[in-house]
Amino acid sequence: MGKLKKVWPWLACALVGLNIAASSLKITTFNIRWYGLGGEISGHRGDEYRDPFIKEFLTTKYINTDIFVFQEIIDTARLADLMDGLGHHCVTYNHEQFNHQHLMICLKKTLDIVPVKGDDDYIFPLIENRPFLRPAIYGKVIDRYSKKPLLHLVGLHLKAGPYSTNVRMHQVETLIKRIKEFKNESIPLVIAGDLNSYPTYSTELEKSDLELIGKQLDSIGLSRRTSDYDWTYRSNTSGHSFDHAFVSNRFNSRYVEVWRTCGKSIPNAKRLENLSWYKRFISDHCPVSFRLDLK
Repeated sequence: MGKLKKVWPWLACALVGLNIAASSLKITTFNIRWYGLGGEISGHRGDEYRDPFIKEFLTTKYINTDIFVFQEIIDTARLADLMDGLGHHCVTYNHEQFNHQHLMICLKKTLDIVPVKGDDDYIFPLIENRPFLRPAIYGKVIDRYSKKPLLHLVGLHLKAGPYSTNVRMHQVETLIKRIKEFKNESIPLVIAGDLNSYPTYSTELEKSDLELIGKQLDSIGLSRRTSDYDWTYRSNTSGHSFDHAFVSNRFNSRYVEVWRTCGKSIPNAKRLENLSWYKRFISDHCPVSFRLDLK
């Protein structure tokens, strides 16, 4: 009986966590500028100094996030260690390029992710024979205890540059073909990440990247849950809406947020809300998060 009393509190917490996970999940996509090189393409592995600040940011502002989709991760082992300390485990992939900008998916330890049917890993090349472009990272998220499937998740970091719209469209088209092979209507499909989506004044095309991508993903029943006017990336003088999430139409999402530092100037802002401080110690992108209802 004494042993049962010791086990019961743990079991009760596990069941509470299971109920929460089964009803909704908070998902955050976050591009951490050249993580592992100190935020600079010219950096070395020993130059990374931002860990304590990134840890503070995630633990104070994103502590309730169930799933992170990260981009621009050079040192994947380092970020995995950081996230392990925050109660998350991560999946990623190996790449032959030293400074490849990896994608990573990190989940709370009550969740797990498994490859989708027909795969033995978590990546899918969006354009063959283009080693300098990032693949998609994807899998089926399940409850670790019950093994119940919760959602299909795809992380993206599309080709950068205002004049690369055709490449981005080809990447999305290739992804859609793969999604049609495993899509399960009984659970939601989430696509999140840095889409490098440019407006018409940058691309000089009739339609913006978001309009074009949105039309493609609408063909498989997905709709965008983030806006095309909230800046998610900031330079010193301007911004862009690069980071987005698309979700199966028949599933609801709530509380879509972009971390406010990338928005309008905040008077007398300090540290995490101050743009110059944030860009130096965190990133030039802001996290985009939302809560997904699973029922």
